[in-house]
Amino acid sequence: MASAQTASVNLNRSLPYANTDQKRPKLRVAIVTENFLPKVDGVTRTLARLLEHLNAEGHEAIVFGPETGIRQYAGHAVVGTFGVPLIVYPGLKLNFMRPRFVRRLQQFKPDVIHFVDPIWLGAQMLPAVQKWLPHVPCVSSYHTNLPTYATLFGMPWLEETMWNLTRSLHARCEMVFCPSESTRRMLRGKGFENVEIWSRGVDTTMFGPSARDDNLRASWGCTPNPATLQNTSLSSSEAEQLALVQLAAKLGIQVSRGSSAMHRRKSQLTNGNSPDDESFIRTPPTGPSLTGSPELSPPPSYDSLSGVPELPGAAFELPPPALPTNNKSSSQVVTSTITANTQQQTSKTVLLYVGRISWEKNIRLLIEAFRVLPAPVRANAKLVIVGDGPARADLTRLCQKYQLDATFMGHQKGQRLASMYASSSLFAFPSFTETFGQVVLEALASGLPVIGLHAEGTSDLVSHGTTGLLLDVKASSTPSSPRSSPQKNRLAALRGESTLTNKTTSDLSGSDTTNGLPTPIPSVGEFAFAMHPNTPAFESCTREYSLLLERLIRDRNLRTAMGQRAQIQASKKTWWDAMDAVVRGYEKVIQERGTSNLSDEELEALRKEQQKVAPLTGPIAKLCVVVYLALFVALWLSMLRD
Repeated sequence: MASAQTASVNLNRSLPYANTDQKRPKLRVAIVTENFLPKVDGVTRTLARLLEHLNAEGHEAIVFGPETGIRQYAGHAVVGTFGVPLIVYPGLKLNFMRPRFVRRLQQFKPDVIHFVDPIWLGAQMLPAVQKWLPHVPCVSSYHTNLPTYATLFGMPWLEETMWNLTRSLHARCEMVFCPSESTRRMLRGKGFENVEIWSRGVDTTMFGPSARDDNLRASWGCTPNPATLQNTSLSSSEAEQLALVQLAAKLGIQVSRGSSAMHRRKSQLTNGNSPDDESFIRTPPTGPSLTGSPELSPPPSYDSLSGVPELPGAAFELPPPALPTNNKSSSQVVTSTITANTQQQTSKTVLLYVGRISWEKNIRLLIEAFRVLPAPVRANAKLVIVGDGPARADLTRLCQKYQLDATFMGHQKGQRLASMYASSSLFAFPSFTETFGQVVLEALASGLPVIGLHAEGTSDLVSHGTTGLLLDVKASSTPSSPRSSPQKNRLAALRGESTLTNKTTSDLSGSDTTNGLPTPIPSVGEFAFAMHPNTPAFESCTREYSLLLERLIRDRNLRTAMGQRAQIQASKKTWWDAMDAVVRGYEKVIQERGTSNLSDEELEALRKEQQKVAPLTGPIAKLCVVVYLALFVALWLSMLRD
């Protein structure tokens, strides 16, 4: 009996809710966030998706966050407050709670309160919420590895303190969401409890190979690929899955389980007792494809220093090259070995990076690895960097100093961003501070193999040797690891025998779908040690990452096979399923707390009553405001007299 009950519970967890015909209660969700639109990053985009999902499912929400001029989003009210900009990280603010937050919370009467990445505003709101709304359950979500940034910015002594603060804030909530399994393992190792997965999805009607724009490639100086590219490495079942995914994208339908979903759906129609996948019922269509949109014309590029602001100070010097360039004989031998194969490609291979251009994203590794590619391989490749941030000026100068064929496209979104994915050949993502990596999922859905690091977030999405290649920084930067000469290493990698893994060429083109590498993910300290420029460890990692780039630049058939499998795997992650996981979490904590929802009439009557005696607005609060203003005026007058 116990085993049957356990099986039933596991089955219910695998579905959006136990009974697809059951009417779900309407929820009122209050969201407290440190950042919000129009600032665009992974957190704000995911939060926007959640608000759209709540609106589509009939739920009501209210957002408390920084003042951005936005009063409403997706039909939900947005209440802002003032903040102080961070000097060390432009674009972020320390936001302060205002009394109006508590008043609006009590008037809204939420069923659950969601704290998004609580660190400053969340630390102020949590005690207020537990005082004024003690019976309302709270949940939190962990999106950004803020404690690790202390080590990356040269303050390792602060990391433990930030972990203690973050852990204590999330411990006040009854459930903690995180984006990936690797992040959950890390959080549990840090003492976090009740951690659940809140994954991400991708819009396959927007991000896909059909968004390719040959005019955009021409603006990059790249000729179009051949109309047809034969590939025989896919099995018949994988080919059927790929055809289904491409057809569904054209019809505006999201397929979340590949070709087998159609068979399960067919069995459901013939046997109503089947508990299998019901994604064709649960996931609403998102409309027709926009592949013919005129917005696919090439956006302006930033491939020179024009328009890039000068750095403060006149004595700007670039650091010395990461790798020595005095081994000319080895380079000549490798060059003569690969020239024939390189010349067979008639189109440049586009290496794409998408994300914030800041130092913690580790873009320096990509630029250095691109620089040490053999000259014929580098001449057949193009580096495209999409995004903006505080390090753009420095990295632009670095690319110009090395005379690299690199183009900075600035911030992009929507169909233009989708066309950049689809018009590229590889996605290079050297970041190791991600909790999920939304851009990695978008690249996979666009049919791009990913070359990244064996790190949290990326390793949860990329299947090494199947949908991309991953660099194990710990193994590559260890001085005691066996090393042959750079010439032998490069020649071995070109034959598909890279020293980084034990996979053979047949493994690389196989059907293994296990994500990541079997080795443990390195710690932040190990990443920081290996990624510090001008050190032997960084030189070794740069060389190894360059080998991975070269491997896929040269082997177009392997690149195509990986891209096709990447598209199949990414199509299984839909936004509806990802966002509804949070709603199920809300329902769970509400049920465990034992609270019941008020009807619309009861809620309206309660709000009218609370408007008369709202907290922090009585005579004592008004007297405090008058005293504060009087002291401010007195101080101002005394300064004028002086």
